This record gives sequence, C-alpha cells and structure tokens, in this order.
Amino acid sequence: MGTLGQHAALFAVSSAVFIGALIGAVPANAQSTDVQPSERSFMVSLRQANSWLVPISKEAPARTTNAGISNAGRDIFDAHSRLDVDLLKAATELGVVLPNDVSSEHQSLIDEMAERTGDNHDRAYATIVRQAQGGLLVMAVQTRATTPNTTIRTLAHQTVQMLIRTMTVLENTGLVDQSAFELVTAKAQVNAVRVIGQNIEPSDRELLVLLTQHSLWQKPASRESSDRARDAKVRKVAGQLASEHTQLISAVTEAAGQIGADLPAEPTTEQKSWANAISSSSGDELDRMYANLSRAADGSLITQVARARATTKSVPVRVAAQTGLTLLLKHMLLLEGTGLVKANSLQMTDAPAIMQPKPNSSPPPQPDDSPTSIGFITGIIVLVVAGAGTLWLVRAIGHHGEHRR
Repeated sequence: MGTLGQHAALFAVSSAVFIGALIGAVPANAQSTDVQPSERSFMVSLRQANSWLVPISKEAPARTTNAGISNAGRDIFDAHSRLDVDLLKAATELGVVLPNDVSSEHQSLIDEMAERTGDNHDRAYATIVRQAQGGLLVMAVQTRATTPNTTIRTLAHQTVQMLIRTMTVLENTGLVDQSAFELVTAKAQVNAVRVIGQNIEPSDRELLVLLTQHSLWQKPASRESSDRARDAKVRKVAGQLASEHTQLISAVTEAAGQIGADLPAEPTTEQKSWANAISSSSGDELDRMYANLSRAADGSLITQVARARATTKSVPVRVAAQTGLTLLLKHMLLLEGTGLVKANSLQMTDAPAIMQPKPNSSPPPQPDDSPTSIGFITGIIVLVVAGAGTLWLVRAIGHHGEHRR
C-alpha cells in the first residue's frame, strides 16, 4: 500500500523549567503573561496538526463507504476546526505567532491521501490520524499539567478532552494499524499488520501498578480530608476524589485480571509520607497540604498515563488508562478550583517530596513585584531547584505550618 508522510513529532517538555519567583507564591488560577518555549511549541504543534487533519478529515466521508470512517471523519473535522478557532484566539491574546500555511510535508500528505479510495483510504486515514493524535495527546497532557498560564491551560484541557474522545472513535473502527501505537517520528506502514504476542508488556504492568499505588494513598487521604478540612470547598472536592478513586481501582483491577498482572497492596513509602503529612496537619495547613500535594501527584502521573493511553496495544490496559486519564484530568481541575493550589504544584514532573522542616530553618524569602527582584529571585530559585530537587516544594506548600512547629 506504500508509506505515508512524516507525522507530528513529540516535543519533550523539560522538567527543569520553572517559573521563577512566581513559583510557590502565586495561586495556580492567577494568569501568567509569559509564554514559555514548551508552551509555544505545544501551540505551534497543535496548529500544524490542525492544518492537515482538518482537510483530510473533511474529505474522508466522500472517500469511504465505511460508516465508521465516515463518522470519524466528520467528528474529527468538526473537533479540530473548533479547536483551531480557540487556538488562534489564544495565540492572539498571548501574542504568539503561529504558522498560517500548511508545510510542504503536510501538503504532500494531504495530496497522497486525496489519491486513496476505499479500504486503502480507510486504513491509511485511521492509522495516520490515530498516530498523530496519540503524540499530540502526550504533549497536551504535559502542557495541561505544568503550565501556569490559564489561557494555555484551558486550551490544553480542551485538547485533551477532544483527543480522548476522537482517538476512541478511530480505534472503534477496527482499522487502526499497530504502527499507530508508536510515539515515533516515522512513516506509517499501513500495509504491515503486526502480530501481537501474548506476553505482558512491562509498560502495561507498570501503568497498572502506578495507578493502583496512586489510589492507595490518595483515596484514604481524600476521605480523611473530606472530614477534617476547614474549607468547605476542599471538603467537597476531597469527598469527590475519594469516591471516584473507587472507579479507578475497579478499572485497574479488571484490566490486571484480564492480562494476568499482579497489583500492589500498599502505596510506596514516599506516598505514605504524603498521606502522613496530611494527617499530621490541621486547619488551613491541612487544606493547603492536601490541595497542593494531591495536585502535584496528579500532575506527575498524568503524562505517564497519557503515554500509555497513546501507545498500549492491550485493549484492557487502554481502557484502564483512559479511565485514569479522564479522572486525573478532572481531579486536577477540581483541585485547582479550590484556589489553594500554588504555581509550584503545577511544575512537578517528578513525584512531590515530603521533608520534615528543620527546627531553625527560616521561611523562603517572599518576592516583591518589581521586575528586578523577580529576575534576581528567578535565578536563585532555578539554581536551588537544580541543586536541591523538590525540597522547595514542601517549603512553599507548608511554610505557614513550619512557623507553627
């Protein structure tokens, strides 16, 4: 059947990028006016994907007699068209320049797809679109988890929700080739159907273990916080998270049973320390500790879940990953809605660390609003982060509690 053009490459978001003096001092729902390189890359990649997914999806219903592909084409055309409108609006608001023309590579892909008909077209369309959307999903999720810019966060959130749905629509056609589940910059071999073995992929087992451990600490911590939190909004959010982790545990347990994977009975030692930190807090400190630790933990996990959702060839694991991705996305939004999540909790690309405060340690300096001060403290914080990892996170979350101790 031949090969198709180059697909959208994955853009890695560096875990070393932090937002200077705003980290730990500014609520997550406060707007950041700066656009970071990784955020700009996400917006450009989304624009480039829309530039070729929209035209080939518009033509899909006319080139197929398959009802599934026809419906998928209309759905993806509508979804990416609406998303492109929102993207351009956000870019104008933020002063981000986006490409207006289709690249020569993507134009070649559009032209090649225009020559395909029937089953040849259907399998090619399902495969290349699904692969492109998988790569875009990982980038959108990581942007959603880490950006302090509320405009970009909203755009990334909408993108993730749309991709979760349209990827499933494509997969349900039964025409997606196995090459679509690889996050690589390569041409899809739509005529090479690969035989999947019965062995469990290590990445599938790892995903189920990670989701289980996440629920094993966050469900009881949420249940406790729903009873003990001072803020009524925190109590409500914590109660909802506790309830919905039952759904996640059920989905993961079912997948593990189908593929024969063993699941842990306890969270990790580190996760136990997060739960203990919440249990040992009270009042406003508990509210802040619960909201920030939970949001940081969700953000550190969701990109791994998105990658599994995009790449796993196991249908049971894919279902569990989709459940996890949907719930984590929802939980992040709920936690941010408490108004207590600080910007540093959005920047976690590794799991949050809990450290006991030193008796004579002084609280972190509070930045003023002057550009000079912000630039100075930005440099200091980046150096501290590079040398000390996530120690400053807990100080930012619990520095008020540190005074009380």
